Amino acid sequence: MAEVYLTDSVPGIGGRARAWSEDFRVEEIPLTPPSGDGEHLHLWVEKRGVSTIEAMRALRRTLGVSEAEAGYAGLKDANAVTRQWFSFRTKTQKAPDTVSRLEQEGIRVLESVRSRSRIKRGALAGNRFDILLRDVAPDSEKKAREILNCLTARGLPNAFGDQRFGVHGHTAQVGFALVRGDWRGVLDALLGSARFSLAPDDVDARLLEAARKYEAGEFNEARKLYPPSWEAERRALSRLEQGASPRQAAASIPLRERVLYGGAFQACAFNLCLARRLEARAHDRIWAGDVIFHHETGKTRRVGAPEAEALALERFNVSPAGPLIGRKLIEARGEAGKLERSVLDSLGVGDPGILDGLERLKLHGSRRPYRVQMKEVSLRPVKEGLRLGFMLPPGSYASEALRELTKNEPPVGAVTRIGGER
Repeated sequence: MAEVYLTDSVPGIGGRARAWSEDFRVEEIPLTPPSGDGEHLHLWVEKRGVSTIEAMRALRRTLGVSEAEAGYAGLKDANAVTRQWFSFRTKTQKAPDTVSRLEQEGIRVLESVRSRSRIKRGALAGNRFDILLRDVAPDSEKKAREILNCLTARGLPNAFGDQRFGVHGHTAQVGFALVRGDWRGVLDALLGSARFSLAPDDVDARLLEAARKYEAGEFNEARKLYPPSWEAERRALSRLEQGASPRQAAASIPLRERVLYGGAFQACAFNLCLARRLEARAHDRIWAGDVIFHHETGKTRRVGAPEAEALALERFNVSPAGPLIGRKLIEARGEAGKLERSVLDSLGVGDPGILDGLERLKLHGSRRPYRVQMKEVSLRPVKEGLRLGFMLPPGSYASEALRELTKNEPPVGAVTRIGGER
């Protein structure tokens, strides 16, 4: 298979999108504002160089709130300046003064409001991005506009971005082992040195030493090398030090993170299917037997006659949708089904045990559109390079627009993330 960009007829503009955290800004657009009263405290938080999970843990510790009583709508990139809402079920009427100490960790509370309900995952209208591309060539504006025009007209390939797979690109491998019930494989992928093979240039020396300690059976020494925010790794190592079996150690990983790992495996399979559709120039075409996604309602259905959907497809009301594997997945038929089965078979998804493993994580299966619409697109030259702005629906990644624009990263599907480079 030859991986391709949607815009491979236009050379990339290169440049750097994340020279500084301030170069990449994300602002969450909530579905509804907080009600103003109720048992939940909603905090509007700005994070710099901090992941959503790390910020949530720090805020929970400060407020004394359990994981079950906290909520957020979506995961945001760590290597950025991001603003998003968090919710906590607490009698505290406003953010306590102790929260201000978190500014040293890159977490600043901008607003606190009471509300009647907990923020649920996915409960947002979208995300607005403001990105500075530095060090681009002097003639890059024309090429950038040509690429953006194509993405706007045909739809941005809706791949899961690299950040979905963790700093070291290993979370899909953890998820693959998890859903197969390969408990030793879970621990090796999470704690061992093999996970650094996908990002060998970005390895923290302490983490590499921790991996070596784990592989040598020095579990307590390995645990001490992880910062407190790395809860999954610390819990698993603590249980191993206590003499737990691999299964018991894997079970100690917080459920929220186990679900994220299983979801990363689903995301890996989806990206490979999308890569095949891009190769066929069909991420924005409906084939007989395709399952389509209705962008307004989020509902899906199988298509018999593609020509009947032509107008809705042109208007961006519907798009072909790829698999997030699970027992309740609506299967595609015809050429679409054949393409999906070949990808899933290559990952061993035909094993019914994998579907059982996904069920244990309540990952029942669904569909994700192969493309999404970029809105409010803007581009202007500035002294440092080009400033890019746009809005995307929930769950879509700005990094995929940058992949097409800069072509610094290989096309979607070039790395399977289960077994590394193909």
